[in-house]
Amino acid sequence: MSRDSSESRDSSDTASDWSNGVTVVLEWVKAIRTLDTLMDQHFLVTSFNLDKLVFVFNKGGLDRLTLVLMGWARLQKSEVAESPTGLFIVPNNRNIIYPTLNLEMWQRYLTKSGQISGLRHLKRLVFEGCVSDDARGAVWRCLLGLHNHAHSHRQQAFRNQLLTDKYRDIKAKVPDCEEDSEERRAFTAAITEIEKDCCRTDSHNPFISGDDNPNQAILKRILISYYLYRPEIGYVQGMSDLLVPIFSVIREEFEVFWCFDNLMNRSAFSREKHCNLYHQLAFLREVLGLLYPDIYLYFSTTGDALSLTCCHRWLLLFFRREYDTQSLLKLWDVILAAPSPHFQVFICASMITLYFPPLIARNSSSTDLLMSTHQLSGSYDLDAVLKRARTIHRDLVNLAELPCSLIPLVGAAREEVRCWDRRRDVSFTCFECSGQGAGEKGGCCEVKRNYQAELRKR
Repeated sequence: MSRDSSESRDSSDTASDWSNGVTVVLEWVKAIRTLDTLMDQHFLVTSFNLDKLVFVFNKGGLDRLTLVLMGWARLQKSEVAESPTGLFIVPNNRNIIYPTLNLEMWQRYLTKSGQISGLRHLKRLVFEGCVSDDARGAVWRCLLGLHNHAHSHRQQAFRNQLLTDKYRDIKAKVPDCEEDSEERRAFTAAITEIEKDCCRTDSHNPFISGDDNPNQAILKRILISYYLYRPEIGYVQGMSDLLVPIFSVIREEFEVFWCFDNLMNRSAFSREKHCNLYHQLAFLREVLGLLYPDIYLYFSTTGDALSLTCCHRWLLLFFRREYDTQSLLKLWDVILAAPSPHFQVFICASMITLYFPPLIARNSSSTDLLMSTHQLSGSYDLDAVLKRARTIHRDLVNLAELPCSLIPLVGAAREEVRCWDRRRDVSFTCFECSGQGAGEKGGCCEVKRNYQAELRKR
């Protein structure tokens, strides 16, 4: 269902919210029940996470609706019902085609006061169906943390003003150091590097190309400001490639800066725990080892192929070189809305399992694999890649047990995953947690202890 009735919202907004109609996505519905009472008729829709919507009918309206439901191929009427009313079960169908979220559909998720109702369901729709161009700016502002889904128009306007002022202060900041100091020299070198990269980035794109293009100046200001705001990360070649897609969608400078900062926090450049390139490659190796042992075995016995050098560019640049602009935006829609905080790992696994088997059959070396990934750039079938990535993610979560080392990959969103695919909870285990390690029997490893601590904080 496109509304999450379990989320709190102002009662005055609810009536207005529902007045434009209700959208029900059958993949999220467990059952539809129609009930007759002495006074009126009830229409009850129940989702798999037990959210409920109740509608009251009179003058025989429910009988007519029931006849319509009986004609839906996606519904199966319960055998216990002998009257026109009764219980309908929605069979699980993984091949459902999700619509692309357009501006009109997006606006249905907004309450009268500006809050976003049913964020979890909204993310599921974006994850499965992507976003149209007219709605992408608004959706990305939400997914990249610029707009808080619980904020009203007034609260968001106040927050925007705070972020505008903070960005202005960052831009005005100059390293407080002597002219000949190492810090000043590093700052000057970073500015030089940023100016060179901005001139080279998407030189064919009229939106940012050209020395007199004002957007080129904005690009440089944002990257210099980011260098000043995140000195522990600084500027690394390739950041300009990550900034351009956000800039092309969002446009407003201060908003682009804060959305870019959020994206960087989940990128391979990040210093956040489990986000850097080393950890993402480790996740990828484990996913391949669990679900595709033949491919993993080939990598492990072929030179240094297990270092997955062929995937470095994919992860560092979020597949910027692998897809055309429109396909890349759709890919980012899915990554930003995904239940896993590192869904790019599943995209990598998908591309490997789809395009590497012929290379493996030819007994290609690790160098050949790297060269082939560059040659394949621009020819990947995005729809096939996304479909396989979603399948790999679901298959991994549906395993009876997962190693504790994969908790950061799927554990942070386990409740959301369980809601989406109606699966039982996942059990994490490792050598130490099983009681066979050196630690105390029945205890748990450091990874699991840290995860449990994070859950308690929430």
